[in-house]
Amino acid sequence: MRYIWEKNKGTSLVELLVVTAMLGIISLSIFATFSNGLKIWQKINKPLAQEEMGVFFEKLSRDLSSCLKLSNLSFNGNQAYLEIPTLVNSANFGNRSLGLANYTFDRQSKVSRRQKDYSQIYTHQEAEAVLLLKGLRSFQFTYYYFDKQRQEYLWAQEWSQAGIPLAVRVSLSLEGSSEDEKIIRTITVPVSGF
Repeated sequence: MRYIWEKNKGTSLVELLVVTAMLGIISLSIFATFSNGLKIWQKINKPLAQEEMGVFFEKLSRDLSSCLKLSNLSFNGNQAYLEIPTLVNSANFGNRSLGLANYTFDRQSKVSRRQKDYSQIYTHQEAEAVLLLKGLRSFQFTYYYFDKQRQEYLWAQEWSQAGIPLAVRVSLSLEGSSEDEKIIRTITVPVSGF
């Protein structure tokens, strides 16, 4: 036994190459595991367009269902802008109060929402915009109403008249989608009518 130990005092070139190859394989598998874990983590934390649209439509539906007829605050809108007199969460009062909710589609293909409570409106305070949707190719509001002169229901591209429309339609498409992949939602306004 003593003879075997004395003869192998170092490692051979073959043993060194085997150990180096094993370390390379182990290192490659550890790197692949961490790389796949990082990709999964990034995919999980990336917000989905469907989730953003769900939040947007929920906020808009809530604002339209809480819409109020007020003499000094009016319902206004065009294809890229909508202003709704509604109940908003007020930081000044600590609960929901009368106010305005504004939805705006801008040139950077984003939809943002601003809200002002009654005190902020009359003290002319600026409200901070909250980004709701991004990465849009097209976006449009249209307004449904009854035309008394023509005795028919129509869609308008702009709403600046007195009263509140019967419904608001939102048409949008995401960047990277085809033209026929438009998302269209119509939201009724309970307090509407003339």
